[in-house]
Amino acid sequence: MIVKSRRIYMEDGLKDGFLVVEDGTIKEFLPRTDNEEIIDYGDMRIIPGIFDTHNHGTCGFGLSGEVTQEEIKGYLKGCASQGITNVFPTAERSAIAAVARAAKEHYEGASILGIHSEGPWLNRTGEKGVRTGWPEVSLETAKQMVSHGQGLLKLVAMAPEIPGIAPLAEYFLNKGVVLAMAHSDSNYEEAKRAYEHGFSVSTHTGNVMTGLHHRDVGGLGAALLNDKVDCEVICDGMHISLEMLEIFFRIKSTERFMMISDCTPFSGAPEGVYRGFEEGMTIHVSKDGFVLTDTGRLMGSSQPVLYGIGNLVEKLHMPMEKVWPMFSLNPSRKYGFERNKGSLKALKDADFVVINDEYRTIATYSMGKKVYDAKEGPVFNPDFLREWRQKEV
Repeated sequence: MIVKSRRIYMEDGLKDGFLVVEDGTIKEFLPRTDNEEIIDYGDMRIIPGIFDTHNHGTCGFGLSGEVTQEEIKGYLKGCASQGITNVFPTAERSAIAAVARAAKEHYEGASILGIHSEGPWLNRTGEKGVRTGWPEVSLETAKQMVSHGQGLLKLVAMAPEIPGIAPLAEYFLNKGVVLAMAHSDSNYEEAKRAYEHGFSVSTHTGNVMTGLHHRDVGGLGAALLNDKVDCEVICDGMHISLEMLEIFFRIKSTERFMMISDCTPFSGAPEGVYRGFEEGMTIHVSKDGFVLTDTGRLMGSSQPVLYGIGNLVEKLHMPMEKVWPMFSLNPSRKYGFERNKGSLKALKDADFVVINDEYRTIATYSMGKKVYDAKEGPVFNPDFLREWRQKEV
């Protein structure tokens, strides 16, 4: 297969020419060819495939409860429709085993490279100071999570200040699981100590953590000031304002940021009013695609990483050459996949996305296979709309 574009973002720069794919990998880049059997994308951008390491659901498909294989198949196809070629599904504990099984089936869509568990040990504060508590701190539960993951549990996020959490952190680290600080009420010194003792990722940096204050820079300051910490970041412009994103990228090298979506099943949902996941809750999906409760609180993210890419390039005027490593190369490097993934380079896997100037997916290729084409039409789960939508707008 030979793919042509005037804007191909290779590891060594922006190229105009032909990407030659063979047996699922990039064989070479050619500035010209006499071969007439090419797929010509004209002036559309070809970017490395998005690697989303924090994604709870999308397009009406989720990863909670007793999730079915059909649900996971729909989820992976939905991910591909948003330019994701590789993903760490963020699965609830009850869904870890099912996601691990799905990874072995190689369903059409994004590829499962690992599993992410956000929690269950979280110290959720920040939303009007309401503490929701956490489940029993149990080493047996941690062992069960690793067992159900069948070697695929790669990332566990938790609050390091929770009493009794240290033995669990040590256990996960000994099993090769990366630890992320998440939903934490820790001050700067507490967060600093956690990073000194094995935590190495900041979950959705800036959200549900203690913020910057001139007498204690909190968990956010600890993440930004530590050059060894890799920071997840949501770039939808609502979870973090664009001005704060600019501050992030001035304080810390973009090499230490990983763009994530934190998407939920509401990602891609049409505008309207929906029933919430908690009894009595109502969800509003805005015309801009944001998901809000009746109180105006954000319910995860509804916009994919691709939307955030558009924000950084078009609104913060960052060159795509500086942005694409944050959604592809940096997470690949962090989690040990850089040899084969993370950039467009000869001998690496042919994971790439074709996008238009509105930052919409035209086609997604995973290991040289087209796993999504915009011509297919909507991939949103119709059952989700029938069950959850209360009113169209």
